[in-house]
Amino acid sequence: MAWMVVPNLDEARDQLNRRFPSRDTKSDGSIGDTSHQSSPSSHNPDRTGRAEHRDGDQLDEVRARDFDADLRDPGGVTMEQVVQLWVKLARSGALWWVRYIIYKDRIWHRRHNFATHTYTGSNRHTTHCHVNSDFTQAADTVRDTNWRLDQLGKPGPVEPEKPTPVRPAPGPAVPFPLPSGYYFGSRSGGDRSVSGQYRRKFNGKSDRQWLAIWTKQLTRRGWSAGKGKRYLRRNGHDGRYGPEHRELIKAFQADQGLSRDGLLGRKTWDAAYRNPIS
Repeated sequence: MAWMVVPNLDEARDQLNRRFPSRDTKSDGSIGDTSHQSSPSSHNPDRTGRAEHRDGDQLDEVRARDFDADLRDPGGVTMEQVVQLWVKLARSGALWWVRYIIYKDRIWHRRHNFATHTYTGSNRHTTHCHVNSDFTQAADTVRDTNWRLDQLGKPGPVEPEKPTPVRPAPGPAVPFPLPSGYYFGSRSGGDRSVSGQYRRKFNGKSDRQWLAIWTKQLTRRGWSAGKGKRYLRRNGHDGRYGPEHRELIKAFQADQGLSRDGLLGRKTWDAAYRNPIS
């Protein structure tokens, strides 16, 4: 089966090429290399590779493109200006097909209304800008997109980014229910690793109930988790720790700037109840 990049990202590449005909393309890319192929990535085709998202159609789709940062523009336009323009347009809804953008240790994600967050992945994206298409059929199929590069001229003063409103975490806060040194994790992790497989009780509730309670808090914070959704797609909030819970916990830890071990300990638990939603 031949893989394909979703059309809107090919159109972004074509419009960049027209606007910046001398730009460097050494760091351009779409299909994932070996390092991408070993873990979920939108650079991997969604039927024949380990993709971030798989839909139900028969197309083998790649939903990410990298664009080299060196535009070689005689007028001095930089990739930073391109990124800030696209972030502004995505935030306004004009680029509704964009899910997130990564550039120079920063990520702008639809989940946070494209506010600036520190990116903690292993690839700092300093030589290129990463653009991810949204995980919807509409974004997969939209054509004739306009990436508004005509709005870029000579560099001028950069407008300060408006502060993003901060919302408190939904309450009330629930204290971490496990003893000191315990955590929710794999059943192969020993006595202190609480997996939900053995129906152990802590503070009046079963281990499965506690893990489901914490996961419900993430959905209250806006995370797409449950059967058929982005996370916990197959098993939902069943309270049994497995690969799906590990993926969700790691994603939340990355979002909060925590160590990404995929284990639900006290710090990760408390972050869901105490840290504001930006």
